[in-house]
Amino acid sequence: MSRLAPFDPSRLAPDTAALFDRLLKDYGPYANLLCAFAPRPPALEHLFSYLVQSKKDGLISPRHLEIALLTASKAHACHYCVVLHEPKLAAQGISQEGIDRLLEPEVPGFDAQDLAVRDYAREVTLAPERIGDELFERLRAFYDEAQIVELTIRIALCSFFKRFNEALRIPAEDIVAAELAPGHAA
Repeated sequence: MSRLAPFDPSRLAPDTAALFDRLLKDYGPYANLLCAFAPRPPALEHLFSYLVQSKKDGLISPRHLEIALLTASKAHACHYCVVLHEPKLAAQGISQEGIDRLLEPEVPGFDAQDLAVRDYAREVTLAPERIGDELFERLRAFYDEAQIVELTIRIALCSFFKRFNEALRIPAEDIVAAELAPGHAA
């Protein structure tokens, strides 16, 4: 059970209520997470508006973004995020065996780019100080600086969300099936 008081939208200032409604539409149906940020409107606005813009920019392909996010989530055992990202990675054509073996040295169906993203996500999550030049050069073979910065931000945010969700006991949401359904706005 969440450590936060039950969300009461009537207590939001009108501009925050409008922002909340817009984010539910543009970011996705993550009401539990958005409700947790609602008491702090600047965080709600800036963090999630960035994520909406990141999705629109599309600097990282959905496949590679999901590889990165699920790797980070599995590496630091974030239940909320693993539950959220496993079906999203499956929707990108990764087999269940590949998802289950994501942190193993060899992953069925992964190419050099997939492995570079996975390896980078694991290191950013677990030991960023140990990222060697070889791994960074593997990443540079596929991404420019803006993309590497974007990938690093998104991976690092996984650690932030893990800590935030666990500290405040934000309940996981069963929204992925609806989000992946045909006709859902991307």
